[in-house]
Amino acid sequence: MLNRRSILTAALSVAALPVAHLPALARAPVAGKQVAGIYRQKVGSIEVTCILDGFVPLSAQVFTGAEPAELKRILAASGLTEQLPTAVNAFVVNTGEKTYLIDSGTGSNTAFGPDLGRVQANLAAAGIKPADIDAVILTHAHTDHVEGLIDSGGKALFPNAELVLHRDEHRFWLDDSSMNRMPEGVRFLFASARKALAPYAKQTRLVTGGEIFPGVTFEPAVGHTPGHSVVRVNSGSEQMIFIGDIIHNSAIHTVRPDVGFAFDTDAAQAAASRKRIFDMIAADGLLVAGAHIAFPGVGRVLRDGPAFRYVPAEWRFGL
Repeated sequence: MLNRRSILTAALSVAALPVAHLPALARAPVAGKQVAGIYRQKVGSIEVTCILDGFVPLSAQVFTGAEPAELKRILAASGLTEQLPTAVNAFVVNTGEKTYLIDSGTGSNTAFGPDLGRVQANLAAAGIKPADIDAVILTHAHTDHVEGLIDSGGKALFPNAELVLHRDEHRFWLDDSSMNRMPEGVRFLFASARKALAPYAKQTRLVTGGEIFPGVTFEPAVGHTPGHSVVRVNSGSEQMIFIGDIIHNSAIHTVRPDVGFAFDTDAAQAAASRKRIFDMIAADGLLVAGAHIAFPGVGRVLRDGPAFRYVPAEWRFGL
């Protein structure tokens, strides 16, 4: 008869066996890498899948308009150093009838380092086929958002997708005079955008704002680029806003929304847009999805005195 005493006696008997009589333990190999970067979040009846493209190694030096000592203090308060491995995220929005991809990652471009370009692999891990994407919505056309549109040979990876972006964004990256006004060191971004956008020329829709699909609205938040925009989705009483590059570091930009970023086209405009979007998010209680917030990139921006703070969403075990 099994009881506590008999179970304890049996356990002690096993423990007393000579080591030679025990079976050899198999050693699991060290994996050396993370599992697939996918995470799902419900917004009403809409299913959002967060897709990790990888990370780019940044440092605090890419932030402008604040003293290095202050940036160091802000980062330290969040347990961070001045070396900032920064996530690059894309997001799939499945309404049940249509499937939209918001931004596309870096694809095969290695300009920002070797630890990127995983959107396609992670889409596959999530069971999402490129041919099932009905539209790709771009927050803007920087390399880490557009080159995932194409393969290494420049062919469209989303053959059935309409491409949606702001009219001024499209105009800027295709305009030679705009390119010639920019510093030499960032002109590679123009070649990158042109290469990625070209295969979609006949399926591109240029917008300036408003509802672009049922339940999906597009709002300019310019400055980081001339047509940088945010995307809001709503279902029932729930809403999520995809903020693109409004945040490059959640510790720095919530405490100091006025701080610029090295790749801003107009840092002052970008700061004004950031503050306006933060005010809206906090007032409306929106769930946030950020391209450069630590994966899965989902959380909330809350008021914190004269500034804000970012609170990651709790991991959801069920949908």
